[in-house]
Amino acid sequence: MARYDRRDPRKVGNDVTITSFRSLRKLHIGRLARVNLFVGANNAGKTTILEAVELLALGTPWALWRSPLRRGEELFPSTEDDRPGSRTQLDISHLFFGHQLEGASFSLQASAQPRRFVDCRIVEASAGLMAGIPQPRLPLDEPPALAISFSSHLTSTGATIPLSPYKGVPLDIRRRYLPSATEGAPPVHFLRPEASDPPRLAGLWDRVVLTPEEPLVVDALRIIEPRLERIAFLGDDRRYMQSILLKLSDSEQRLPIGSAGDGLKRLLALALHLIPAQGGCLLVDEIDTGLHYSVMADMWRLVIETAGRLDVQVFATTHSLDCVLALAWVREKLSVGPSDVALHRIEKGLDRTIAYTPDEIVTAARHNLELR
Repeated sequence: MARYDRRDPRKVGNDVTITSFRSLRKLHIGRLARVNLFVGANNAGKTTILEAVELLALGTPWALWRSPLRRGEELFPSTEDDRPGSRTQLDISHLFFGHQLEGASFSLQASAQPRRFVDCRIVEASAGLMAGIPQPRLPLDEPPALAISFSSHLTSTGATIPLSPYKGVPLDIRRRYLPSATEGAPPVHFLRPEASDPPRLAGLWDRVVLTPEEPLVVDALRIIEPRLERIAFLGDDRRYMQSILLKLSDSEQRLPIGSAGDGLKRLLALALHLIPAQGGCLLVDEIDTGLHYSVMADMWRLVIETAGRLDVQVFATTHSLDCVLALAWVREKLSVGPSDVALHRIEKGLDRTIAYTPDEIVTAARHNLELR
């Protein structure tokens, strides 16, 4: 089998150090590869690692809102005050270890060249920074207003982002920090365990259709449904009534993808998130969700070969030993080295992950070692 492109796969460097971010007090991740799979017990910090890499890869203030929005971390300050500042806000306290804001900080560091870093700390906000932010009816002894001091490899002067008097981030503040085309952040896509909704997939499909990568999406679905000939998205311009339809070789009917099982939709979402991540990062939480063990090896082949061809660095998590064994099997069939595939085990109480090279993954699998 042909060996894929050998460009440097490590978008965030050989290692990443996470300090006081979400559930992780201190964690060093070494020996990163192009495709990285993280295993560990529940609440060990696997998803937190993905979120840290996402923020580190993007390096922009607006990236702070991405994981709180996905997790539904919101404040509901008041049911009586109808001014803008009292409406639903993001609760960013959970980004900091210990879930407390006063005096909190976190840092993310990577060994990439040029250097990548994100430093975020809570500071006291100046009166000028709070100008124009609606002030609710709070007691006179309320503590000083707070702000987020944000700096990274992409922000030469940093940014100071005011929090509302409720210590949340209202929508109007988030809008001030939307990304611009000049920030230089690479494409970074995050795929959650839940199947992506049809409008989201339709937007990604629009970026793939009639390009050389469109056949890759069909080939991905053929891992589960070999009879597949075509796929189509139908719906109105507002995108909220999208239908995903399949054409099979032995039927004239158009089959809704929901009738074909969750595994097919998961592979579609995986392929549609992988292709637009070209030159950047793909983060996949519980990559094996909805997939039978018999198709996991083909799934890994798709990910490894496509990531190499499109120059994507992949970070994924799993709870499944079958998923790890499939990765070991594919490693034996493909010509991959330590910079191509790595397995990382997270253990509570350790300040660094335990990394396995491709050869070590195979050895561990053969001896039925416990990797989870």
